[in-house]
Amino acid sequence: MILKSRFVVLSALAALCVALLPERAASETFDVYPSDDLFGIIDGTAPGDEVIVHEGTYTTQQGGGSWFREVVLSGTEEAPIAVRAADGETVVLSGDPAGSQNVVNLSGAWFTWSGFEMVYGSHGLRMYASSHATIENLHVHDTGDVGISANVAGADYAQITLRRNHVHHTGGTGECFYLGCNDGACAVHESVVELNWCHDTLGTEQGDGIELKTGSYNVVVRHNVIHDVNYPGITMYGTSGEAQNTVEGNVVWSSNDNGIQLVGDAIVRNNLVMNVAANGIASKPSQANVPRELEIAYNTVVGAGDSCLRGNEWDGLESDSIRVLGNALYCSATTAIRLPNGPGDATFADNAVQGTDEAPGGTFPAAAPEDDLLDPVGMDLYPASESSLLEMGEAADAPGDDFNCLPRETGAPDVGAYERSADANPGWVVQEGFKECAGADTDSDADTDADADSDTDVDTDADTDTDADTDADADADAGTTGSSDDGCGCTFVGAAPAGGLYNVLFGAI
Repeated sequence: MILKSRFVVLSALAALCVALLPERAASETFDVYPSDDLFGIIDGTAPGDEVIVHEGTYTTQQGGGSWFREVVLSGTEEAPIAVRAADGETVVLSGDPAGSQNVVNLSGAWFTWSGFEMVYGSHGLRMYASSHATIENLHVHDTGDVGISANVAGADYAQITLRRNHVHHTGGTGECFYLGCNDGACAVHESVVELNWCHDTLGTEQGDGIELKTGSYNVVVRHNVIHDVNYPGITMYGTSGEAQNTVEGNVVWSSNDNGIQLVGDAIVRNNLVMNVAANGIASKPSQANVPRELEIAYNTVVGAGDSCLRGNEWDGLESDSIRVLGNALYCSATTAIRLPNGPGDATFADNAVQGTDEAPGGTFPAAAPEDDLLDPVGMDLYPASESSLLEMGEAADAPGDDFNCLPRETGAPDVGAYERSADANPGWVVQEGFKECAGADTDSDADTDADADSDTDVDTDADTDTDADTDADADADAGTTGSSDDGCGCTFVGAAPAGGLYNVLFGAI
């Protein structure tokens, strides 16, 4: 009885002490400086907290010598967590120069990770299972492998926004963005990849710009600037029967492969592609997905080593769900539209072509690019005053906006990625840097009812496995240089055409 009484008294005292402790604020703001324990502070965050990191270089190496850094941010819809660089300050997260680990492994739900320069390491940022996450304003470069990835087998990635990130000079397989897993082993869905700038993956084993793997679905890839890449600027596989993906308002130039490479299950509209070594836009089967539910509409392609638009195995059972509408295709020295297996039941309408044309109809001759476009050599592909593209489209087929995110004509729209509304290009003229969209609402339209799975794989071994592209399906066509498909679905690997953009545009390839 005496022991029981003492226990009761001690329990009452403990409860009283807890009650007297000050309650933790609903949310806190932490200002972090180089002398502070950055990752220790991040590890202690709770829903609603904000971590503001001030100027300096923060190494990811721990006291024992390991470079492994894992961050789990568990916010809520009502109280998300934000970890960001201080406004106007340069904050560098520096990983292992030897690439033994990723700079940061990141997972969780309802969080923002923003504003950091992330350098070295294997992957710059590798995401594990995450939902309702925003990754923005990062500068990722000189990595040993992929820049930013979400490709952990078994993980679910829902409601991810990747916005205004600058990724360049990657190594290894070298994708700027590697999203999803081979053969659908993980998937990204209801997500947005927008307004990013990717370049200089030329020294890598592969080097796609943005790669979205099999089974990922309902992903919008828009307004990205991609150039000087070794593999396709945008690589997109099929959704395995899920909702279509969208590729819209992007610009790709100087790819050693295709500009935009896809299977099907996609809407591809208002994109610009220039000076690519293989095909401007290409579609073919890969990883058990076939071309289906595919719309290629109102894009402009100028200069390609093989063809402006290529469709392999479009003669299948579902080719009647393929539509090619209102594109401006300038490949005078090669082929405007190449269909090695024929068009099947694909629909073609109102496409302006210069070069060999294998479409069954639905095309009309384009003038030379120097006559149709304001300054093709200077990469301004806006229609000139006497362009053959003007008012040649059908309003029912055209997107509501153009590449500049400005409204199209509701009567007879202009063919290609632009709608002419002024003598000078009223929007952003293509150049190195981030695209500025004149009239776009780029907030994510993704469904917020996604599964908030914040489980993470706590593996402290080296994270250098990038879910390698091992798909060996061959590109079943005749006459494509370097036609093996090693997982990116590529149809060409080789040097870019010699002679610069002018010679590609005007025939001296």
